[in-house]
Amino acid sequence: MRANDRTTRRRRRLLVAFAFLLLVLGGGAVVVASDFLERFGGPTPTVAPSEARTIIIPTGLTASDVATILEREGVIASATTFLVELRLKGAAERIQPGTYSFVTGQDIGSVIALLETGSSPPDVRLTLPEGLSIDQAAARMDGFEAISADDYQKYAGDPDRFILPKVGDAEVAPADLEGLLFPSTYFVELGVDSQELIQLQLNTFESKTRELDWANANALGVEPYEVIIVASMIEKEARVPEERARVAAVIYNRLERNMPLGIDATTRFALKKWTEPLTKSDLASDSPYNTRVVTGLPPGPIASPGIQALGAALAPADVDFLYYVLIDTEGHHFFTASYDDFLKAKAQAPGE
Repeated sequence: MRANDRTTRRRRRLLVAFAFLLLVLGGGAVVVASDFLERFGGPTPTVAPSEARTIIIPTGLTASDVATILEREGVIASATTFLVELRLKGAAERIQPGTYSFVTGQDIGSVIALLETGSSPPDVRLTLPEGLSIDQAAARMDGFEAISADDYQKYAGDPDRFILPKVGDAEVAPADLEGLLFPSTYFVELGVDSQELIQLQLNTFESKTRELDWANANALGVEPYEVIIVASMIEKEARVPEERARVAAVIYNRLERNMPLGIDATTRFALKKWTEPLTKSDLASDSPYNTRVVTGLPPGPIASPGIQALGAALAPADVDFLYYVLIDTEGHHFFTASYDDFLKAKAQAPGE
């Protein structure tokens, strides 16, 4: 190596170190770095150099989110260094969403250049709305060449294959990925397989739910993962947005009184009977998800809740309601703390 090349590299390293120091002293990078280390601490898995990586950057991710994904996939060695370089180039706000082809150990400069330029237009738009269970989401995969419905269901039942998001500050060890596969519209290239889509949904859950007030879970008497269970029931029950917090209140009020929740959507989940009327034998079925029979929360979420349902599960309405019943075809419910009033409303409800 020539002397002037060594000098140039030495100067660049000093410049990066100096810039990082300025950012720390100015407070600009401290939050990003500390948040990254807190959430994604620990060594990045060792990977061989020059392995191909397809990375999907959805709309709405911060520079820190992108750095986290790239480090985890081994494309870059250090998220902190990447963020410093990004800010030196003034490129933090110019990252384009899309599907990218990188290799492990890639030069940071070329990674940033690609992210600024943007990838080629995506080939597939896949919308997975709030309130779908894994099997319902899988049914939407029909027609996508690379995303197999069967594989999607199979892999979603095997959490050990994936990097799981934290729920608040808590690590989770779920039996499956129900409730963690964030509902959104995803733009992916043809060729992206079920595992890549699932990891994208998990990454999106992490980034989208990070700012929720998960500390409220303790005051509500539940664990952060149980908030997702509550939110999934809210997502299935509340059709009118302003009713979400009231449905949440009914759930927590019943839990506090050790009353069965009586939410038929949990039985539908167990039976995978989403549209047909439930029979008396269905409602008496022996399942831990039958909340007419079993008290407490079901073992896991029954669908993928969105941000609004999660927010309601963390901030229920301050009311004493114990019952609700559907009162019109638009999805409005009547809420009450009185069983007699509930029975009267139920007798006049559509379909009764």
